[in-house]
Amino acid sequence: MNQDVISFNNTINDYNVNTIKTKILTQMENKRVADFFISLKDFKNSDIREIIYLVDEIEKFSIVKGISIGFIDYSEEVFHLLKKCTQNTGIQLYKNKDVAMLFKSIDVFKEDTKVLVYDEDEINSKKLYFNLCKHGFVIDRAQDMKEFLDGINSDTYDVVVSRTSLNERTVKAKESVKKLSLSKKLIINLPVFMNKAAETLVSFTGLEAQKKSHSIKKFDTTLEKDCICAVMPFNGDIEGFFTLIFPKKIAMVALEALLGEKINENDNATLTDGVGEFCNIITGSAKTEFDTKDIKVVFELPQTYISLDDTQKHIGTNNGVWMDMELSGEPFYMFITK
Repeated sequence: MNQDVISFNNTINDYNVNTIKTKILTQMENKRVADFFISLKDFKNSDIREIIYLVDEIEKFSIVKGISIGFIDYSEEVFHLLKKCTQNTGIQLYKNKDVAMLFKSIDVFKEDTKVLVYDEDEINSKKLYFNLCKHGFVIDRAQDMKEFLDGINSDTYDVVVSRTSLNERTVKAKESVKKLSLSKKLIINLPVFMNKAAETLVSFTGLEAQKKSHSIKKFDTTLEKDCICAVMPFNGDIEGFFTLIFPKKIAMVALEALLGEKINENDNATLTDGVGEFCNIITGSAKTEFDTKDIKVVFELPQTYISLDDTQKHIGTNNGVWMDMELSGEPFYMFITK
């Protein structure tokens, strides 16, 4: 069974959320686990703000890493808050791991497994019922608490499902501000772009380059206006737009380090050509790695801009993955969208 459970303690803060992420990444590397359940057994706080923060952070993390994450072992009070906060996310809610296994590991159960379903929320009760029915289980749906308690006390049922929620992503963009149109294969391989950008810039400029963080959002036009951008469409097994954004100051530093000569800050032609070439080199290096993974991708020629607004007109306003990078201690950025 390709799953694992990570336990969460009784507080929600950056430290604990990052600890959970680190544990998941470690398990992914060591066990190649794709489905994770975060146990909230010890979590008693019912502060809606903390729940919103937790759900938001875990949702973004699961999208970027291309993995499935669900919450289990929550109290009834916390369940009602989780249900509200996860309504339009890909995060699943299950009362416990046994319930989750009904949906995640159907093949390990006998075909004649009898399941009793009850949820005071009629819509959710029906959703659970129909999702389990289509997998071939024998399902009874309790109509009220009395039927549910009678069922629990009988020997009729192998599994009981209660006070849980099965969330499904909406296809309406307005209902999901974090919606990403990137393919799962592209999301999983986003680190290739970040790693190759850092390696390329170190190799060609001799300056220290590193990745700092990433987030899911639209293209950011609120940066300092003096930016040089290069946009490169790509298609094949993965497709989208790769955008490299250099503030003019760091573009000059990078090109001067590369060329070994001073560049006039008003020489936009040299600056745009240089950033375009960096874009070519980064994507060329990424393509080489994709080839080793048998991922076929074709990068087109880059289009360069000295306006963030013009860049956005080219790539559109869809959500994408925004990557914060640094070169010689100064920020530059990458953005991938479709």
